[in-house]
Amino acid sequence: MEPISSIISVLFLPIIISLFVVLVSASHKSRAKTNDQRRPPGPRGFPFIGSIHHLLTSQPQAALRDLALKHGPVMYLRLGQVDYVVVSSPAAARTVLRDNDAEFASRPRLLNSEIICYGGLDIALAPYGAYWRALRKLATLELLSPRKVKQLAPVRDAETLSLVRELCAAAGGGSGEPVNLGGMLISCANSIIAMSTFGNHFGAESKEELVSAMAVVVGNGSGLCVSDMFPSLWFVDVVTGMRRRLQRARAQLDAVADKIIADCDARQEERRKKKMKNAEGEDGKDGEDLLTVMLRIRDEREYDKIPMGPTNIKAIIIDLFLGGTETTSSIAEWVMSELVRNPEVMAKAQAEVREVFNKKNTCDHESLLDHLHYVSMVIKETLRLYPPLPLLLPHLCRETCDVGGFKVAKGTRVFVNSWAMARSPEYWEDGEVFRPERFEESTLDYKGTQFEYMPFGSGRRICPGMAFGLANVELIVARLLYYFDWSLPVGMKPQELDMDMTVGATARRTNQLRLVATPCVETMEI
Repeated sequence: MEPISSIISVLFLPIIISLFVVLVSASHKSRAKTNDQRRPPGPRGFPFIGSIHHLLTSQPQAALRDLALKHGPVMYLRLGQVDYVVVSSPAAARTVLRDNDAEFASRPRLLNSEIICYGGLDIALAPYGAYWRALRKLATLELLSPRKVKQLAPVRDAETLSLVRELCAAAGGGSGEPVNLGGMLISCANSIIAMSTFGNHFGAESKEELVSAMAVVVGNGSGLCVSDMFPSLWFVDVVTGMRRRLQRARAQLDAVADKIIADCDARQEERRKKKMKNAEGEDGKDGEDLLTVMLRIRDEREYDKIPMGPTNIKAIIIDLFLGGTETTSSIAEWVMSELVRNPEVMAKAQAEVREVFNKKNTCDHESLLDHLHYVSMVIKETLRLYPPLPLLLPHLCRETCDVGGFKVAKGTRVFVNSWAMARSPEYWEDGEVFRPERFEESTLDYKGTQFEYMPFGSGRRICPGMAFGLANVELIVARLLYYFDWSLPVGMKPQELDMDMTVGATARRTNQLRLVATPCVETMEI
């Protein structure tokens, strides 16, 4: 009799062979499937926290750029419990923002947007869908259209001249003491946005309350919260008080905004009753501030898909302030920082402004901005080095897509590192050097069609306030150069100027810019 072990071997050998064949076949299929749907490479993360430690810096865009140099332009990161993909090349950005624009057109749900922006009812962070498309139409055709930007020119004119007067007073007649230009630029940008949005519907006290409330919102509303990276740990934001701080900031804003909206609404009703007309017998729409525009659209129901209730209006107002104040002031501050570090560029830009403004002999400086070609190059170069959002607002993948040969799964959040692309030596000669002349023969513009340069984003979610923001920056910079000579504090050399950056709501100077402003006697008749 054969040993039992031999009998078992004979009986089970076919089964073992069959299982082996099945497993090998499954393994090949699995590998083929894995290769076909391979996740992008990325740094090895720690248990639980993933790769969060790489972003614990004031300049996350630089940290992600350095990681992409090791792992590639399409890089996977696990931040806590959430999957992210970081795109760092124009080719990959084109795939996300143009070729698969609809699939990446939504926004993730974040605690800040849920509380501060009333559950994503604003333009910037609203999820993709009919509501967002209607908001986008409202912004491009009414609130931020080229025509409306032009109509708001008197506001820019008045507020930038007010900035000039404040600088004259602070400069003390050329005493040589530095002024806090950074702080004054924030105040000027706030005033432009406030007057453009609310017009004369509020007094000085309400304006101060509003600006204070917005400062609280900005201070508490930037960056990721614990629940954004660990959805299952949502209660941590309750325990740490983060949720309460955000709610308190929104309540403070609500109190001021509700009062202003009610006052404007009352004036609208009074105007309707009296059927007020302007001098030409028309409805006077050209002189409307942005709040009046929204209330008119609500009453006339021009956009049926937009429920223009008080909450929706406040969400849009927050967008206008967050998108307009921070970006305008930070861009202007970076422009002046680079100009004082590069005296030859400063001299050339200043000579152009004074020649154009003096030659035309008019105080309507905004109408002359198109003649400031070199100043335009200075602003373009500043936006290349210091885009207001170095990592564009996160996109949410709505359907699994191929990006750069890798699969980006549905539900993944995507960062586009526009800062890295705008400084890359692969696309820019001496990319870290401030040289406005590089734009002299260049066709690059702000419209986001060339993906190595997109300071305002690209595709469906490109910043709708781009033209409004640039109009503000151009006039501020031109008047600073026209009315003042600028220098560093006594004893400081250009290369010693602190250029540290902190990325929060925008990429701001870590320390506000302080310069010596000397009023120019020849141009000081204002």
